[in-house]
Formats: sequence, C-alpha cells, structure tokens
Amino acid sequence: MATERDLRPLTLESDWDPHSPEALADPFATHARLRAECPVAYSDRWDGFYTLTRYADVVAASRDTETFTATKQTVIPASPRKGLPRLPLQKDPPEHGRYRSGLNFFFKEKRVRSIEARLRETAIDLMKTMLSGRMPAEYGTGFAGPFTLWTICDMVGLDRGEGELLGELSHAYVQAVQSADLSSAGELSRRIDGFAIDIVAGRKAEPRDPETDMVTGLMRIQPEDGAYDDTELAGMIRLMLIGGHVVPRNFLCSAAWHLANDHALQQRLRTEPALMRPLIEELLRCYSPNQALVRRTTREVEIGGRHIPEDCPVALNFLSANRDEEVFTDPDRFDPERSPNRHIAFGMGPHICIGMSVARLQARIALETLVSMTRSFRMTGEPAWARWTEFGVTKLDLTLDAGKPV
Repeated sequence: MATERDLRPLTLESDWDPHSPEALADPFATHARLRAECPVAYSDRWDGFYTLTRYADVVAASRDTETFTATKQTVIPASPRKGLPRLPLQKDPPEHGRYRSGLNFFFKEKRVRSIEARLRETAIDLMKTMLSGRMPAEYGTGFAGPFTLWTICDMVGLDRGEGELLGELSHAYVQAVQSADLSSAGELSRRIDGFAIDIVAGRKAEPRDPETDMVTGLMRIQPEDGAYDDTELAGMIRLMLIGGHVVPRNFLCSAAWHLANDHALQQRLRTEPALMRPLIEELLRCYSPNQALVRRTTREVEIGGRHIPEDCPVALNFLSANRDEEVFTDPDRFDPERSPNRHIAFGMGPHICIGMSVARLQARIALETLVSMTRSFRMTGEPAWARWTEFGVTKLDLTLDAGKPV
C-alpha cells in the first residue's frame, strides 16, 4: 500500500537533484543511496520528474512502451524546440519499426566489419599524431573526438568537410545543454536540423553509392507504408549524427581514464589480448555513457510503492541500474572478467541502441591502438566530466610513453 508521502503531488519535496554538488561529485554514491532509500526518486528540477534507479524497474519500463512512451519526450531537460523528429527514437511500436527496419541494413554485421580496416587506419594515424606532439596530450580532442566523428561519417557517408562542420555543431550543442543554456541549445539544435536537411537535399540532387551512403540508401528503400519523405530522412540522419558521435566520445575517454589509473590492467591487455572484449563490457557497465533516457507516462502507474501521475517525465537511469546490488555481485568493483555481465548500457526493449555493434568495434580498436602503441600511459591533472544526462569523461590529459612503432 502506498503511503501518504509516496502519493505526494509533483510540487512537494525533492529526493535528489542530478546537478547538486553531491550528485556531480559522486553519482555512484548518490545512485546507491537512492536505490536503497528511494528507488523511484522525484526531483523538482526542470519542472519535476521521476527517476527509476533499479535494474528491474528500468528494464520493465523500457519494454512497456504502452505505459512509458517515447513520443513526447526522450531527454530532460526537454528540448527547448521541437524541430526534426529523432527517428526512430521518438516513435513507439509499431510506428517505430518503420524507421528501425530501414536503418538496420546499415548496421548489419557484414557492413560493420567492412569499415574495421579503415577505422584501424584512422586510429593508428591519430595515435601517431598524439605521440609526436607535446605531452601531456588531450585524449578527447586528440583521439576520441575525431575517431568517433570519422566513424559516424563513414557509417552515414559524410565527406570530411561535412564531418568537420558536424563536429563543431555537436560539440557546441552538448556544451550548451550541459551548461543549462537552453537558449543557445535551441539555436544550435536548429542549425543541426538544417545540417541534416541540407544533407538530404544534397543527396537527392546528387545521389551517391546506396551501399555506403546512408541517405541515398534510405531513399532507395520502399517500406510497406510508403517511401520516407524528406523530413523523415532528415530526422533519421539527425539522430545518427549526434547520438553516434557525442556519446561514444565520452565512453572512449572514460575507458582511457580507467586504464590510465590502472597500470597493471594496461599491462595485462598487452599480454592477454583476449581480455579486451570482456573488459569493454565491464567498462560499459561501470561507465554507461547514456546515463538516462526519458519517457512520459500514458497513465497513472505505481512502481515500488510510489505513485507516478499520468503524463509525467520518467528518467530510466541505466548508469544506476548497471550497479544494482540485486543483479551484480560487488557492483562497485571493476572486474574485467565479470561473467555473466547483464549490463544495459545500450538500453533495453525496442529502443535498444541500433549502433551497439559499431560502439563495441570502436572501443576495441581505440583501446587496442592505445595499449599497443604505448609502453604505458598515465593521467596528468584532473579530468572533466559530462553532466546529466550524459555520463563520462569529456577532457583527459594523458602522458603517453611511446612503444614500438606499429
């Protein structure tokens, strides 16, 4: 039976604030407290929202699209402007399938494998440049940023000029969102929309190889309910451009940060290459770069004895769920051989990340390159961290000790 406090309206006392000094300094301790004391937590920031912190609740809500809809809101604070739809992220089944099925071709295992050699060449070139410069070197701008940017350019079919403009816009947009400068974020979002619209218009005027250019390929697809219109094409591309660049960049920086602070683990990777794949899964569990995605309730619902009103934002906190004591033994201990590892860093349900195979490939190539081209590396100074709703290191100064030439 829900208590009187559990049934409080959204205007009453807050359980937590994701931008509080405590939450920013140690989100893991904050999440652990919430899981123990208030697993369905309310915050009065950004007009009020609830957060699901336990693994079972996050998984259940991710699968229940009838109760937790993505059509109204997927981030908090909500975007200051509507703009292009983020497709298929902002559609629930069955409409979601119209866009997901079209994009699936570009994320098939065979196509992902086809870009591996180019990504490895890019990674080696970037690391050579870092090693040839002054130390310490900033890993985010020197490696993780350009590496993830050129990956998404390869996947979508952007040329270098288009990619450089995208990098500038996406970096500025995320900075504005995390600084709560919603006015600037709205203007930058408009410019990113325009970028995606221009890409579609350009490919319609001059189609490219549909096997390697995502926009041209999507224009050739004929879904049962009709071809994609220009707005749909631009909405799909916009989601790929931002989601495929910013979030993976943070994760690669977090992974490098962790290894920079564990020299023994670095050396194990140099002598035990088979350790790399399970290690990446544990990095994903511990440093889930998408801290949370948001849904809105379509009806009143009770979770864990807590009443959530209809049409209320609910954050599905993957970062907290991936350290749930009910699912993971000793969850705050980093275990590169953890098995089983049922993390949900890529989400769950119909909206599970379509690019997860690319993200894993990126991580493997990036970390293999980092450890194979150095004898050791260490952190210099303090890193900068992303703020809600992303998570991870955004700036990381590393001193790299060069190893044998590749």
